[in-house]
Amino acid sequence: MKHRFSGTSVFQFIRRDLILHKATLVTGLLVALVLLFLFCWLNMLWDQQLATSEFFGIFGLFYVPLGILFTFSLTKEFNNPKANHLFLVLPVSVFERLCAQWITTTVLYTAVFSILALAVGTLAIIMGIITFRADFNLLSLFSAPYWKVVQLYFIIQPVFLVGALTYSKNRIGKTALALGILFLALLFFNFILYALFNHGYGIFKGESLGSDAFDLASADFSLLGKWFYGLVFGPLMLVVAYLKMAEKEV
Repeated sequence: MKHRFSGTSVFQFIRRDLILHKATLVTGLLVALVLLFLFCWLNMLWDQQLATSEFFGIFGLFYVPLGILFTFSLTKEFNNPKANHLFLVLPVSVFERLCAQWITTTVLYTAVFSILALAVGTLAIIMGIITFRADFNLLSLFSAPYWKVVQLYFIIQPVFLVGALTYSKNRIGKTALALGILFLALLFFNFILYALFNHGYGIFKGESLGSDAFDLASADFSLLGKWFYGLVFGPLMLVVAYLKMAEKEV
């Protein structure tokens, strides 16, 4: 009988993961939020203000790494020979399992961390006003710096999810190494393409016409490049994660 997608199964799997990893998640959140408060508070020591861009720069320092660590923690059962047989026989399909873990490590995690971080940042500003006579600044999640950080996390998180499902030992280190090699390979590939198509325009000689052409081309194709790499590191990696889960289940 063909298994139909069930939202209830996804919800129950999310609930299961949150219960099993509650201690790890709570501890990680508390440590990150305490450090976030200290970084924001001490940042006001120098110029007596905490700008929105500064806050979300600090926010990203904890939001992205903690999310990646949570992703590896949540998939630990998958590569544990002593526990994965119980994990794999749960009455939930591969697609439901992937949806549940993606929702938990991206949507739910982002919502919870963002709300808590906003409250901590506001508290840090209040403490800055009291201790450093800092200027008051109303922080908001409806700002460009916040969505840039969130967009970055949503793009790279599937890459680390694939790494967490692929490697059984030293998962974070091996995934980071593979991502670094892939980044260098793409950088080299882009340079080769650029050299092949633009060598005759005097760009490498520093001529003004060539430099102007390069600037215009960069402006015209930067959005296309963002969409291309966004699709490669986002949806495509989720497909790879699905195949990894299906392979292990078989």
